Amino acid sequence: MMENPFEETNKPQRPTFLFVLCILTFIGSGWNVLSNLFSLFTAGMMDSTLQMEQYSNIMENMENGATSAFMSGLFSSSMQLLQSTAAHAREITALQLSLAVVSLLGAILMFQLRRLGFYLYAAAQVLTLFILPYFAGFSLVVMIGLLWSGFITLIFIILYAVNLKYMVR
Repeated sequence: MMENPFEETNKPQRPTFLFVLCILTFIGSGWNVLSNLFSLFTAGMMDSTLQMEQYSNIMENMENGATSAFMSGLFSSSMQLLQSTAAHAREITALQLSLAVVSLLGAILMFQLRRLGFYLYAAAQVLTLFILPYFAGFSLVVMIGLLWSGFITLIFIILYAVNLKYMVR
């Protein structure tokens, strides 16, 4: 029997697990790109002073009531976070958008079984974790978010790293 000369036999196969990871990353990073694009164009339109006043009223009501020191600290930390993010909304959104695009590019490259995609994806994900702490500091609310996001990021990076053996170039 004669072999078909047009059939590619050396083409590496993409594992199903890597396929699923890439699809999840396409969804997550794609959503981040779209939402950050929207936020970038609407960042100046939001009236943050009204939100600050409403939040201040909640804080005053909590201080007048019998709330725990933890809850009071949590709301105080949230107020500082809200002020910091409002002051730096455009910078935060622009950085998040840029890193979401790099993350999406990394997922596309990994989908094509290119190893460079893993490094782009991992770098973008780790850098994204530190955008908010850079602008808002390491408050309680930021640390809780950082720990949770860091946990999810670590899981995905490990899952992609397990599939590095299938990626070439």
